[in-house]
Amino acid sequence: MALAKAPGEIVSQDTLIEDVWQGRAVTADSVAQCIAEIRRVLEDSDKRIVETVPRQGYRLVPPSAVSTDEPDGPPRGRLALLALVLLCVCALAFAFLRPTESPGPPVIAVLPFEDFSPPEYQGYLSDAVSDNITTLLALYPQFVVISQRSSFTFRDSDLAMSEIAERLGADYVLEGSQQYDGTRVRTTARLIDGATEANLWADEFDVPLNELLRANSRISRKIAGAVGERVVDMAEPRMSEGDVSALLIANAAQSRIMRNFSRESLLINIAEQEQSMRDYPDSAWGPLGQALSLRIGLRYGWVEGDQEAIRQRMHELARRGVELDPNNFLAFHALGRVLMFNRDVDGAISAFRRAVELNPSSSFARNALAQALAFIGKTDEALEEIASIELIDPLYGHDTNWTKARIQWQTGACDEALDTFTAAPSMPAAANKTLAAIHHCIGNSEKAEAAMRGFLSENPDWTVSRERAVITGMWTASGLADRWLAAMSATGMPL
Repeated sequence: MALAKAPGEIVSQDTLIEDVWQGRAVTADSVAQCIAEIRRVLEDSDKRIVETVPRQGYRLVPPSAVSTDEPDGPPRGRLALLALVLLCVCALAFAFLRPTESPGPPVIAVLPFEDFSPPEYQGYLSDAVSDNITTLLALYPQFVVISQRSSFTFRDSDLAMSEIAERLGADYVLEGSQQYDGTRVRTTARLIDGATEANLWADEFDVPLNELLRANSRISRKIAGAVGERVVDMAEPRMSEGDVSALLIANAAQSRIMRNFSRESLLINIAEQEQSMRDYPDSAWGPLGQALSLRIGLRYGWVEGDQEAIRQRMHELARRGVELDPNNFLAFHALGRVLMFNRDVDGAISAFRRAVELNPSSSFARNALAQALAFIGKTDEALEEIASIELIDPLYGHDTNWTKARIQWQTGACDEALDTFTAAPSMPAAANKTLAAIHHCIGNSEKAEAAMRGFLSENPDWTVSRERAVITGMWTASGLADRWLAAMSATGMPL
């Protein structure tokens, strides 16, 4: 209806959001999904009825010939458009709605680089390179950089580059390829205009492996120049061949636990990272990765042994990671996780803030900061961090929904929490504790108990006493821990 009110005229995204959603917080991605659904139903694949006007908005161009068979009512095409718009609005009313993206600096998405290496050298190298470029670009205050997790959902996608850019809300897309022959790495990169698919810049780099990150720094600076912004002068990171290998192990571990959040995945990660620390003792990646793994293991009861000794080792490993690489945002992220688990809440928040400073595009670091702020009762600040994640990581994974839903439960907005939780495509079994607490808050006793059974099926030895031991001293907001433990007990967790 908003488009039909101004046929042939450009209607901006902001106007559509105001007219259709009437103050509800959504992103340009939500608008694009509505437009795509309208085009699908109207069979407007060539975008002639609903046109996209790059960087301005959308325009409805009604067909020149309109049937007059039904003079007493509106044309069928307009009825179809009206019905489809209403359907889309209703669907989005139940979906997870994200904050409006305000005008600002250019938005860049770095896609996973294709790997053209011989079979024996194919693996995680390309992802490591793409991740490093994403991190380096995030240091430029002139840009907003889409999180790697959202960008990487388009690996091997057949979509046009403009469609990918539209879905990510990106002005520019960087794509490229890697080829490693065991000695040297050849990297090609291409910067593309997200609206027109014009090739703005391209280059090729052929370097020894130990100069890989230096080449990436050059790439990031060239991209900055290509979009006409002032380049920030920063030191070029250097990495030894051993450090690169340790990074690949850390990337593999992170990917494994994200794909399958389970005890089995964690134990594999712990074994691999122990080997990484033995083989590459001067790399930060092994210690920080192992500190994170041990923290997860203790939190979910997946590692056995003297808990105080494990807590101490976690702390030593996290500190070692920061000492080895004080500019590595994941080292500070790991340190924050460990400090939080060891009940040093203020220290944890400081570490998380440093991680965000080092890599503003990291949804992991911001999510951890949001959790820590919520634990001490700063829920408004925590939700601001979640809003930032929703901007930089428009296709974020389950952990953001999990964190936001728990914060909403904490504030008493339990119906909203349930909507947020169920908006995620999937959740690990560990998240069922949060779902149980949400249903208990709403009064859905049967669903709350079913959710708790889902958690206990994967964690049969977990009890309220163990839960209390984990969160005491960490969840310091007034009444929060008691309310949570009461919900755990009421929904069926053994005492």
